[in-house]
Amino acid sequence: MIYCVNIERLELFCVFDLKGSRTDITTLLTKLKIVPPETPNTAAIFGNVALYWIGPQHWILRAPQTEADALTVEFQTSDIKEGNTSIVEVSDMLQFFSIRGADASEVIAVCCTLDTHSTTFPHNAVTYTEIFETKALLSRDAFADGEGFQIAVDRSYADFIDDNLHRILGAPLEVNHAGRAAEANNPEHDNQKHRDH
Repeated sequence: MIYCVNIERLELFCVFDLKGSRTDITTLLTKLKIVPPETPNTAAIFGNVALYWIGPQHWILRAPQTEADALTVEFQTSDIKEGNTSIVEVSDMLQFFSIRGADASEVIAVCCTLDTHSTTFPHNAVTYTEIFETKALLSRDAFADGEGFQIAVDRSYADFIDDNLHRILGAPLEVNHAGRAAEANNPEHDNQKHRDH
């Protein structure tokens, strides 16, 4: 089947893993004028910054890399009581992907068992789930008014996820999951080299 989608491996973002009550997170982000979402497993968007509420006291803050220094300074100088929150930068750990297009939901259905129909997974929804049996953060693409999805996985699985997403489209990548040229482990490629010599 031919799917009408665009799959993009996004640039690296500045990402902070935050833990704390909604009250404490609200206080922490007040000066940044970021208000946490009111409903668990939803995202709030403020310009080019996203705040995901992914657990009772668990949040992910995502911003462009250009905001990293300012956010770090803000968190270091915050007057919130130490011990009430945990702030850990995880920018180097997560790789985000964008899946947009008329058939985005169908592509997600191939690689994930989660029901992502709009009635159960609305325009600002976000949750941890499994993509190709790999732990992933799945969200509606709130930057596109919920049209499409974004996936975030541990960067060590990025090539694996990227390749398998493109295999759904019938266009596997030219690298294998170890990062080497796919043809290097292709017996047919080896046979061709012997024939050429």
